[in-house]
Amino acid sequence: MNSLVDALSSGTAPWWAVPASMVVGVLLGVFAVRRGRPATVAAPTAPDPQVRSIYVRFLAATDRAHNAVVDVDSGVLAEADLVHALESDDPSLRALAQAIVELDELVNELRILAPAPVVDSAVTFFGFVTDSTIDGVHDCDEFRDRYTARKSALVDAIRDSHGERRLAAKAR
Repeated sequence: MNSLVDALSSGTAPWWAVPASMVVGVLLGVFAVRRGRPATVAAPTAPDPQVRSIYVRFLAATDRAHNAVVDVDSGVLAEADLVHALESDDPSLRALAQAIVELDELVNELRILAPAPVVDSAVTFFGFVTDSTIDGVHDCDEFRDRYTARKSALVDAIRDSHGERRLAAKAR
């Protein structure tokens, strides 16, 4: 085998052809398999315990505010401001003011630590609760329905952000 033409025209194949064809075959196989698969999706991560604690405290504070708003007379709410409400002799008015202050702190923590959809839902929920304290509650059933809808939206946003399925509508 003195020349390339002699090597290619002879009846025997060169020794390197077998490993080279194996490498080409393996590469083609890997390419064909990967081409048909969708990109891998990262598994959802469990919520950070600190953020989870903020979620739970936020929901508890909104529940306290909800209960206090229903208990406080609309006329009292119309005349009260937050500073005076915090020092009020009326335990329901004081509890409402404390819940609003706590909610404000928790919303700020969520702004820093939570994903954007959760923050948006929490801010909307906080705005609803604080607007209700300014206006008072005239129709308890309507207020409860709107409150429950906003709370469910927040819980859904939290569950979505962690890759969990939403709660069934019947469970709400």
